[in-house]
Parts: sequence; structure tokens; C-alpha cells
Amino acid sequence: MTYFQNSDFDKLPRRKLLGMFGMGLLGFGGLAACSKGKTGKGELRVALIGGPDSLDPFEAEFAISALLFRQYLLPVVGYGSHGAASPSIAKSWTSTSDFKNWTFEIASGLKWSDNTPLTALDVVKSLQLGADPKTAYPDATELFSIKGYRDAVVNGADPKKIAVRLEGENKVVIELEGADANFPLRMQEFYPVPMQTIATYGANWTDIGKIVVSGPFNPTSRTQTRIVFDKNPLGGWTEDMPAKISVETVEDASTRVRMFQSKDVDLAQDPPLLRYTDLAREYGANFERTKAPRFIYMSINTKRAQFRDRDIRRALSMGFNRDLISHNIMRDAVNPATRFIRDLPAIPYDKAGAQALLSAKGFSPTNPLRFELLVAKNERERAAVQIASMWKEIGVEATIGTVDASAISTRLNGFDFDAAIVQIDKGMKSDPLDLMASFGSGGNAYSHGWKNPDFDKALVEAAALPTGDARKAALAKAESFLLSEVPLAPIWFGDSAWLRAERVTGGIEGMAPIIWPSLHVND
Repeated sequence: MTYFQNSDFDKLPRRKLLGMFGMGLLGFGGLAACSKGKTGKGELRVALIGGPDSLDPFEAEFAISALLFRQYLLPVVGYGSHGAASPSIAKSWTSTSDFKNWTFEIASGLKWSDNTPLTALDVVKSLQLGADPKTAYPDATELFSIKGYRDAVVNGADPKKIAVRLEGENKVVIELEGADANFPLRMQEFYPVPMQTIATYGANWTDIGKIVVSGPFNPTSRTQTRIVFDKNPLGGWTEDMPAKISVETVEDASTRVRMFQSKDVDLAQDPPLLRYTDLAREYGANFERTKAPRFIYMSINTKRAQFRDRDIRRALSMGFNRDLISHNIMRDAVNPATRFIRDLPAIPYDKAGAQALLSAKGFSPTNPLRFELLVAKNERERAAVQIASMWKEIGVEATIGTVDASAISTRLNGFDFDAAIVQIDKGMKSDPLDLMASFGSGGNAYSHGWKNPDFDKALVEAAALPTGDARKAALAKAESFLLSEVPLAPIWFGDSAWLRAERVTGGIEGMAPIIWPSLHVND
């Protein structure tokens, strides 16, 4: 797997730099109406935290957009139990023994909703379109392992020369820069687009009435706060699936809960964090929490003179109690994170060790280390206040700077900050490698200014290994660089949380109810 070179970050189009530090949770519009009248037979009603910024996977930035793609576009590789790779457009895939060349066999008989065949050529052309710097999509960095992909996106090389080719009529062969044993997982979030429709309508191809889809549902109505999906008979739709999907943008979490309680919606995304315990007690199994790669962390700007010292960064991470924040402040709605690999043993809170490190640098409660800690205007502000309080006891005086999420993103992009509490949401990518790669040299959450070639090399070595003990050890080795040099400090892992009505059953085992074609609506 090949990631950014150190100089790549500044060469990306500005659009690619927006939304990488938690802005995926922003949406459009005000509150949706709390009642839509009588529910249609088989209709699934969903309340989301925000609206999509685009229905085009090569244009959209927000996490909500990625959630919606799964309903009307087929990925190259699908999601199976617990997020495992499953057939979709590709019915099977194989690799060479060194995991550097992958062949995807494309299923026959697939069609776009305009009755045009969906073929292996669509996959190739879509990959080339995604490598074109004029149309490169926000997750293009995750395909930089493909030979020539980074050169096309960053340096403007010919996207048609990336190492992706047809073999016969139904196979796509992809050559990688280095070994990647889990490359099919990268294809779970890549959605080929209808080139014939784009040729006709250009950037307007996703307009209602023009859009052509490959999945079971088709967006047929869209306003600022509402999208309606009807069935696409050519996209594998069956009678077991919802007959219709109505999606509301409801930005206020408490309002989403009220709509669910009044039975105006069947699925309500992300209730208020501080109500998780009460909702679990009230709704039991109908309040679903699923492990998700939502990572809250403190980015430490190593370009600042005071934070060039590794021991000071270590003291900041050692000097606050994640268990207290998780249990007392966030009411067990989050999972304390002391490291980047979620299932490994926690690192103990070490107040005395942190105080000793700062004391050795001349800092104490009477002569504190001073800086600004940025945080968004949401529940994370409560955590920031508690962290600053704990830091006071070891010789740190942090001024809390509370700003909008967009302002944090802008300041992080420009390295205009001291430290900041931010979120990275990896969607459905639960592999620790995907998370840690975001923090590598120039990765898509590269706000800390830290570079370590050994860390980047360790990521490449881990990517080359299939699932197993050797890969676990390689991941732990990569993590050790982040833990020892502390360019950022983990705070907590969040879950995907949903309220699900009794009338909605089914879904994919081990996953949140976010792939709606897998659900059933029982009237």
C-alpha cells in the first residue's frame, strides 16, 4: 500500500481538504416535519443527522452521502457479515501470491436503470474518472496503492494510464505499487458511475429525472430536507426489500428521538450521546449500538515550538483519565481509547508519570505550559473542559477555544492551531490500518505535522500481510510509533447508534442498519 508523499498534501485540489476532520456530520436544512401522514405499505422512513452534499460519489464530501450511495449504487465489492468482503458488481476476485495484482471477475447480466448493460468496462472507466484530478473523489487517497493513481490525482498524469485494464470481457485487472492483502476491502466503497449518462448530462447527471443508478433503489424526489427512493426493478430489487424509502434531514438529535417515539420514522440515526443509557433501558434491542470506526482524538501541532518535544506530547496524552471521561462525563456513550487498535489492552492512566515529564521540562502548576485547545460546539466540549481540568494538576493551562466544526477544519488544514479535539469517521472501514494510515505522512487526517518514515514503512509492511497473527503483530508495530511519539492522543471510539422500529427487521449480521436493501418492513 502506498500513501501520500510528504509534498502531496498541498497539491490536492482544495475540495479534497474539506470535511476530513469530522465535517462529514454536517448537513443541510432545518428540521423536518414531524408527521407525514399515513405510511405507505412497505415504506421505510429514516431520520438522518444531515443531508447529502451531492449524490455523485466523485463529488460528495459528507459521510451522509456515502451512506446514501449504498442504497442506489452498487460497489465493486459488497458488504457481508461483520463487514467482510462479499460479491456485488464483482462476483469473485483473486490475487497473485505477492498480493500485488488483483483480478476482479464482473458478474454478468447487470444493468443500469436505463437498461444499459453494466460491464467490466464501466469499472475501468470509473476508476480512471476517479483518478482524474478534475473529478477525483475525496477517497482517492485510499486507491493510491494502484500504480499511477497518485501520479494522476496529484501531478496531473494521464488517468487512462493507471494500472487498471480489461482482461477479456468480464475481468478487471489491477496492478498495485506494493502488496495489499486486503485490497478488495478498498473496493467496498468504490461505486462505478454510468458513463453513458455522464456523457449526456455532465456534472448534472445526478439531477432528479436524469440520474441513472445500479442499485435496488432510485432517488425520485429531492428537496433541501427530504429524499425519496423508489424501487429500481433492474437493480436486483426484490419483494423482500422496502417498497419505498423516505429520508428526512433532522439535524437536532432530540427531535429525531421524538419522531421515533411518535412513530413518524422507523430508523433514527445517532440519538443524543448523553441519552444512550436511558434509551437502552427504554427500547432494549431496538436501540442498536454497533462498533464503528469513529475516532475522537487530540491532534497536536508538532510544528509549534513547544510541541516539538516528544516528552511534552507524551505528558499531555498520559495526563488525562479516559475512563473518567467515558463514564462520568459521557455517561458510557463512548468507549475510552488509549491506543489506535481498539481491541488491544488499555494503557493505564499515569498522572504521576505525566507530571514528572513536565517537571523535567520546567513546567509545574505554578509555572504551567500554556496553549489553546480547540473543540467544536458539541458534546466534545464537555470532554475538553474535563481534560483541561485534569491537566491543571500536572502543570498545564489550556484555554478552551470553542468554534464551529468548519472553523476547526480550516485551522487544521492550515496548521493554525496548538491542539484540537477532532473526529475522523472511517465510515465502514474497521481495519486499524485504515485508521492509522490517515495519520501517516500527508494522510487524509494529516494535521499534526509529524513525519516518520519508519511508521510509513510499517504501514506498508502490515498491508502486505493477510489476516492472522503476523498481520496483528505488524499492526502493533506500526501503532508503536504513534504511541511513542504521540503526534496525537486518542480519547475515545464512538459507536454507530440507531433506533429501529419493531416493524423493521433483517439487516446484515454484525452491522448497523445502514444498508437498507437488506432490511424488511413488516406491515
